[in-house]
Amino acid sequence: MITLCCSAQLLRRVGAADPDMPPSGRLGNWYAKVVATRPRHLVLCTNERSLLCVVVPLAPHQSLLQRFAVAAQARINHIPVAAALRLTEIGALNTTRVGRASNRSVIGSMTQFGYAVQSWLERRPVDDLDALGLWLCDTPCSPLTTHWPWLEAELLLTGTVAPGRKPFKFSEHVI
Repeated sequence: MITLCCSAQLLRRVGAADPDMPPSGRLGNWYAKVVATRPRHLVLCTNERSLLCVVVPLAPHQSLLQRFAVAAQARINHIPVAAALRLTEIGALNTTRVGRASNRSVIGSMTQFGYAVQSWLERRPVDDLDALGLWLCDTPCSPLTTHWPWLEAELLLTGTVAPGRKPFKFSEHVI
């Protein structure tokens, strides 16, 4: 079980927060915030411990948790670790609850990711949200031990990063 810790703005749309529960996966909970873009609003979801990102449309907000879980499962499947470790993390996403965002470090990182989302959308079509999420995962992040979300996720799941592992998954590393 994991909690999608939502910003106050997003909580008003998706409903009340459930009581805090510890996450069952090694990657921990995910955080979510609205990124107001045109022609539609998006939800940026970021993993609390690795800062892996997925982006999903806000509307319809009633099915946000299901769309988030599908997108997060796909992102976890990109992590270069044993299938058993990925399946454990994916299993944790089968029960997703709504919670209140409280980790200020993650919220600050998401603010920076939000600026990156807007920059991306000025240059690329809004329909390729998976590519946008992959690109965000290639963004260096100073709060992380490894400085890269992909490498941090591998470290959290296995306890080590394979020698010579490159952080980039996306073919274009710059805007």
